Amino acid sequence: MTNPTFETEEDIQIIKEYTLLPILLDMLARDIAELSRHQNKMIYNLVIFYLKGVEDLIHRELKALRAKMRQQRIQILATTMDALGVEVEYKVRGYIHHFKMLRSLVKAELMILFMKLWEAPR
Repeated sequence: MTNPTFETEEDIQIIKEYTLLPILLDMLARDIAELSRHQNKMIYNLVIFYLKGVEDLIHRELKALRAKMRQQRIQILATTMDALGVEVEYKVRGYIHHFKMLRSLVKAELMILFMKLWEAPR
């Protein structure tokens, strides 16, 4: 049995994805709005179609992550974003922890998540 005072790698991954996916949703919404200004261009409409598919996948993934978080007794207490990056305060099985991701790491992780979702079967 794992020590409840320590979070596992899986716990950290769940928290990281649960933190990053809403940021990715915001970015997609912004990009879709920008691309929608070119409604008469077929290629833009195709890209928008695929981006909306990724949005749907993100919503499903967030729902699954919330279920895992309840099951593993993980709770996000606070998320703070600033110019330097993202800081998260969370509780795992009753114990409070923190982690911070610098802006450059957030960008890299968002790209990895996006590519994973882009390649996922719809």
